Amino acid sequence: MKKRLRHSITFFVLVPLIRVFLRIKFRYKGIKFKSDKTLKGPYLILSNHALALDPFLLSMSFKGPIFFVASDMIFSIPFWSKIIRFLVSPIPKTKYRSDMATVRDMLKMVKSGGTIGLFPEGNATFHGKLMRIDPSVIKLMRLLKVPVLLYTITGGYLSKPRWAKHSRKGRIEGRVKTVITPETIKSLSDDALYELVLSHLTVDEYAFQAKHAIPYKGKALAEDIESSYFYCPSCHQLHTLTSELDKAKCTQCDFAVQFLPNGRFKPLYDGPYYETTYPWYKAQEEALKTIIDDPTTDFLFEDVNEAVLDVERSKRKTPIGQATIRLSKETFEIAIDGAESQFIPVNKIQASAQQKNKLIIYDQTSQKTYYFINHPKRNALKYVMAIDILKGAN
Repeated sequence: MKKRLRHSITFFVLVPLIRVFLRIKFRYKGIKFKSDKTLKGPYLILSNHALALDPFLLSMSFKGPIFFVASDMIFSIPFWSKIIRFLVSPIPKTKYRSDMATVRDMLKMVKSGGTIGLFPEGNATFHGKLMRIDPSVIKLMRLLKVPVLLYTITGGYLSKPRWAKHSRKGRIEGRVKTVITPETIKSLSDDALYELVLSHLTVDEYAFQAKHAIPYKGKALAEDIESSYFYCPSCHQLHTLTSELDKAKCTQCDFAVQFLPNGRFKPLYDGPYYETTYPWYKAQEEALKTIIDDPTTDFLFEDVNEAVLDVERSKRKTPIGQATIRLSKETFEIAIDGAESQFIPVNKIQASAQQKNKLIIYDQTSQKTYYFINHPKRNALKYVMAIDILKGAN
């Protein structure tokens, strides 16, 4: 109870300050959740994931503290990790603990009266629509046996696209979209429950923008877009895109577009382009599949001058040198400081991108996590997408 009191006091003190910051920075409005008197907490809150500040956005709609399931990487940030642990005691989801270990922590939390917040996509969206949600979330809903609140954040992606260098001031809204009672969870099939979750967590950023005629104004609107988009819609080449201020172009053909405050692209040449990021993302995914399916293709990507760090039990990152990394259909190769290369089989890799351009590779065999950092425009997403395709996740 002492621990719960600490979080309640922290929540009471910080929320007004955070609310003012979010209002000024993003024109954010969090619609207050008013529970039916027959619906008692604690709750499991599931939300779409638009930007890094989503836990703060979501919290503005509730009266008490929320305990979020967090990636293991936040526990390896010097100084801030201790602050985060003290203020909000996040529930760690780490590659070094089984899923059941995290679930046990969640069960303990709800039994002690704590509400849990979870972003089931696991990653903030790269394209503005819902990323893949693992169907295992349905098992979690059944196991916790508490009401599930489906929460949506709209306008978050256009306020700070994951690839963007700067945030934009437009408008964001957050609200509980619907409530799923334990009785409903029990009565529905897994497939029906999964579709219910997807349908209510899906948001349409562009319909929201168009309806309210909201400009998302900011600096350098297209800067660093190549950290997520590596496929040219015109010449179909990879790694040929560059960005500067509000424009993106290809170095191998005439492709050129301008990113507008309404979140859409304006063509600056007479040729093919995508009006929004989602179809562009899907096109590069299909292009990758075609390349991977080509029997003459083996080598996919290479990046040099990677600062590589070893992540130790999610508590600290230790620099271990500079590396060249290469991905083929079979292996991920790491050559550190000219030493003999290490080869990790693709089917033994978990890959993810942190922030916009940091690549995380977890070797299931050695249980080692490698953290790669390069320049802001280096594309980490291409490795994640390709590895998922090679492993059959897409």
